[in-house]
Amino acid sequence: MLKKEKATALFAIEKKLHLFAFALVAICLEIFLLADGNSYDLNRSSFVFAFIIFFFLFAVLEYVFYYMIKSWAVPFFSFVPALLLFFLLKSNEKWQAVAFSVLIAVVVRVIFDFMPAKEKVIKYGCFVLVAVALFLRVYWKAFWGDTILDKFLFIALAVLTFSSLQQIIWGRKQVEFPFYYFMLMGLLLIFIPMNQDPIDWSRLEGVFGNAADATAYYLCSVIGDSEYTVGYGSFNATGSRISNSDKLQLVLESVERPYFVYTDSKTGKKMKMRRVLYLAGGKGVDGKALVEWLQFLKDNGIDKEDAEAFSQISKLDVEYVYLDTADEIAPAGAFVLTNQDGSIEKGRSDSRHRKGYKIKTKYLDIDYGSPLLLELFQNPNGALIDRAPMTYQEASDYFLALYNQDLSDVMNASEYDNYVNQTDIYQTYGDTAGISDRMEELASEITAEADNDYLKAKLIEIYLRQYTYNTKAVGGHNPDSDMSTPEGMADIADRFLFETESGYCVHYTSAMVMLLRSIGIPARPVIGYRYSFPFEVQENYVVEANCAHVWPEVYIQNVGWIPFEPTSAYSTAGTYSWHRNETIDPEAENEIQLGIPDMPEVEETTEETYQSTSIQLFKIIGIVVLSIIVLILLIIVITNLIKMIVYKLASPEQKVRIDVGLIKEQLCRKSEEKISDRGLISDYLKLVPEEKREELQKVFDVFYRVEYGDLKNHPVTAEENIKAREVLDSLKSRKQQQLS
Repeated sequence: MLKKEKATALFAIEKKLHLFAFALVAICLEIFLLADGNSYDLNRSSFVFAFIIFFFLFAVLEYVFYYMIKSWAVPFFSFVPALLLFFLLKSNEKWQAVAFSVLIAVVVRVIFDFMPAKEKVIKYGCFVLVAVALFLRVYWKAFWGDTILDKFLFIALAVLTFSSLQQIIWGRKQVEFPFYYFMLMGLLLIFIPMNQDPIDWSRLEGVFGNAADATAYYLCSVIGDSEYTVGYGSFNATGSRISNSDKLQLVLESVERPYFVYTDSKTGKKMKMRRVLYLAGGKGVDGKALVEWLQFLKDNGIDKEDAEAFSQISKLDVEYVYLDTADEIAPAGAFVLTNQDGSIEKGRSDSRHRKGYKIKTKYLDIDYGSPLLLELFQNPNGALIDRAPMTYQEASDYFLALYNQDLSDVMNASEYDNYVNQTDIYQTYGDTAGISDRMEELASEITAEADNDYLKAKLIEIYLRQYTYNTKAVGGHNPDSDMSTPEGMADIADRFLFETESGYCVHYTSAMVMLLRSIGIPARPVIGYRYSFPFEVQENYVVEANCAHVWPEVYIQNVGWIPFEPTSAYSTAGTYSWHRNETIDPEAENEIQLGIPDMPEVEETTEETYQSTSIQLFKIIGIVVLSIIVLILLIIVITNLIKMIVYKLASPEQKVRIDVGLIKEQLCRKSEEKISDRGLISDYLKLVPEEKREELQKVFDVFYRVEYGDLKNHPVTAEENIKAREVLDSLKSRKQQQLS
């Protein structure tokens, strides 16, 4: 039997127990989601906070139950409202996660109730939780502070750790600080931000020079940013939720203005258009793209003046800052890449590049929103003329005439011939593995009225831009699906297109690539950064992690690779076109209106739905509260019934013990001062009026005879049992009179 003292001792460590349970479940849930949890649409914060709320609720219920029935089985009574709440919530799809948090809360509660050496488990177990949490943060990029849960987790661990350290080191030597002292410290920690960014040691640069900056980089690697890939990533992106970061990634240097100047075709005024730069990672020099671009211009009779209307050769220096990757990151369309070791051809190095690594680039800056170029994309002449590809010498002369650039700086004759004869584009970038029937049907429906591949790609881009941009998105149905395989992209795309209907660049790009492949148009994803230059000329330009981006490139026969922007949060090429040719309407790109189908209908949440949901929630709360009340009443009734039966079947001696115990309990409840049972009758006699003391003294004399006397010769009589019961009843009735 658990006495009241045991119940009080149990709740003496509740404050630590709740923090420990909170941290334990938060960490275990994170491990589960990292291992196999991407297939679950689970809000970590909601789940864990719901868990701790119900954990506290069950603690309160136990506290109530302990004062009604002193039994080891008390913790199991909480299962009644818990199971009822679980099944009521589970029937509603929106609350299924909460339903499971209820069940886990009651199970964990019962486990801790019967756990041996509970205080030691909490004291030393917090160090294990700290180690696991730090491991997940460092090696799995978990708990980065993008949710309030992450902050509360580390606050809870800090409070538990400092309290345990005090108990271990100083607890036996001197008076300990109360636990509330550490709770207050935890409240102060709320105001300290959890930042993913490297510690800014650069303020000490005046004292320590470049050593401070290097210290920041390597120190932050030790405490968690081992690869510095918060922004730039890889095709292993699964489409799960992401958080923005302003971590410094690249520094760009250019002698060119960060904007273009053009003459507005309507007003005739000189206007500025900021430059938008796509930095591709892992591509290196794409010689095939350059060869096809030159052939495309040649087939369409483009001369130097025409080419200048929508393209130019630009130079840019790229310096890696807080980034650790083997990929070469350079402007899309780069045809010359060099580093300190010389020319770069591959898109990926054999070793990782660290802070300070620099690349010098030359790239073809193309205005993909130019109305003149858009017209050529839709009606290329390559398929209409009978011609052989340009020879290496012809291509060299043409490249020099258009851009005053030697082709020999990019490739030799043998490499050029290999690019011309390369015919695996459709095979390599046309893989349709994993595409669902409904994706094929959707792609056909979107492009039904288009008569050329460029227009089909443009229509799919326009269609996808109807979807909602959302960084708190989910990936594919399979948690292992990512952008590294066609199957992975198809899975991400299918769920995005027909179920979640919201996402970010990973989802948009996966969808566009696979929709195009389903209708026979090669497409590929490109990963890197999208950077919009400021209007002010600067010595250098900073690219932060939140500029990280993924976009699709589409292969158009007789044209080559063309980038598109289906992600609705970013503007398309037509928006930042240079508009250099004043004779062509700059809004021509926006005139494509070929019956774009509407998105799949989404069930709208109406006011009636909110009301019905609220009503249902109140019903659930009402049912659960009613179940708790009924349970308490049952406990009272059953307890009293059991007491009556036990008393009825008890021997005269046992009845005296029961009655005296109840008399003492009544006197203690009535007393305003706290009474501890020292076994002295005088402590209790002074609590009753003078006229009642003689009767009470006789009952206590019988009790002492039962405990210490000769019962064989002086057994308890029926009259003595009746007298003890009368005294007890008189005390109860006297209490009722006082209350009334």
